[in-house]
Amino acid sequence: MKRSLLFLIVSFSVGIVSAQEGQTSNVKFSIKNSSILPKKVTIISYAPGESQNGTEQITMWPKSVKALYFKAGTRVYLASSKQVGLVMSGKRIDQDKPFLVVSKESESKTFVY
Repeated sequence: MKRSLLFLIVSFSVGIVSAQEGQTSNVKFSIKNSSILPKKVTIISYAPGESQNGTEQITMWPKSVKALYFKAGTRVYLASSKQVGLVMSGKRIDQDKPFLVVSKESESKTFVY
C-alpha cells in the first residue's frame, strides 16, 4: 500500500515537472502612470501563436504602477480610443507600432507612459 502510494506521488510529481518544462514562462514587467491625474488605459496584446487578441482595461491612479505578465514576443499596445474602436469592430491593430514587444530583457523593468 505504502509503495503504491509513493509510486503514485512520484509519478504525479514527474508529470507536473514535465508539463511545466513544456510551457513558456511569462515575462513580468510594469507600467507606471507618470501623470498627477488618473488615466484609463486599455491594454491590447497579440501573443505569438494566438489567433485572438487579449484586452484589459484598467484605471491607473496618479504615480501608480501596474505589473503585467506576457509571453516573450507579445506585442503590447496602450491603445488609443481609435484603436479600441477598431478592435471592438473585429479588426486588428497588430500592424501599428506597439508600445512594447515583450522580450526577456523586459523582465522586471518599469515602463513610464
